[in-house]
Amino acid sequence: MGEFSSPAAREQALEAARTAAKTEQWSIAASQFEAVYAEEQTPELNRELVVSLYHNEQYLMAEQYAAEMDTAYLSSQTDFELRLAVALKNRQFIFAREFCALPAAAKWRDRGLAQITQAEDASRATLATTQRLLAKQFTHLGDVSFGEQRQRLEQARQLPLKEFMQGVQYLLVDPFLHPLMRATLLEELLRLRVKATVKLQWLDDQLYTIDTADLQPVNASQAAAGIRSYFQEDLGQRDPMTAANAQQTVTLQLMMLYPFIDKVVTQPASWARLVAGEDLLPEVTADEKADMIAWQQRLNRFMAELFGPLNGENTEKP
Repeated sequence: MGEFSSPAAREQALEAARTAAKTEQWSIAASQFEAVYAEEQTPELNRELVVSLYHNEQYLMAEQYAAEMDTAYLSSQTDFELRLAVALKNRQFIFAREFCALPAAAKWRDRGLAQITQAEDASRATLATTQRLLAKQFTHLGDVSFGEQRQRLEQARQLPLKEFMQGVQYLLVDPFLHPLMRATLLEELLRLRVKATVKLQWLDDQLYTIDTADLQPVNASQAAAGIRSYFQEDLGQRDPMTAANAQQTVTLQLMMLYPFIDKVVTQPASWARLVAGEDLLPEVTADEKADMIAWQQRLNRFMAELFGPLNGENTEKP
């Protein structure tokens, strides 16, 4: 039964937590709700726990629990404002803006964005030195390992939108930034629903101008749909394990090709067959096959930078 000896004991603890919350004994309420939530994670208990932690000024823990069920805070204005308040206490400005950008938040969006802007302005006034350090580390992602890049990006999400966008625009043309991180930054712009024009240095070493309003999710590409269909309806029926492993590889490949996936993967089923090690490609010409192999070898070299050589492949070969 975990922490409680019986269902009755659990119910007693839940009642005690709710009684403590009603009388604003937030420390007791938070402790009791946390024990109950450990045994049963429901949206209602999540919200009750987060409310208690917030009022007990345990803002970081409130953020950690709320992040487990973000969508649970889109059912009412009260819940939405609670989730936003928790995020802003933790200076999670980018998440807060992404949360406001969700379709389900449309009714409360304007008020929410006004709160975020006010919090960003206050943060600039009180944390100027910290923000300058975060911004500096953010714009130099290409100088560190991919793991460190991800950590710095997470920290940069505590920057106000203006400073975050300045860093993103700089990084998108950084030739030393790993393409997976470049795609991650573009996905951030997609979730933010910002309307901006940015420059992008892509895998072909060409500079492109991107209208962020035109960005679509990776899985919205025709290539992703075609590959998914092949793995599910063909290879997945014959060899589920190979299909699952190949799908993981393809997911990373498509991320690195973003946002020009369909420009490269014009024959999704054949691309998927190559990744899965199936050499029979009757629907493509020799030149098309050679082009696909060349692209996949290039993408595999980028993946090898993260995970080591794939399947013993020599990543130095042309």
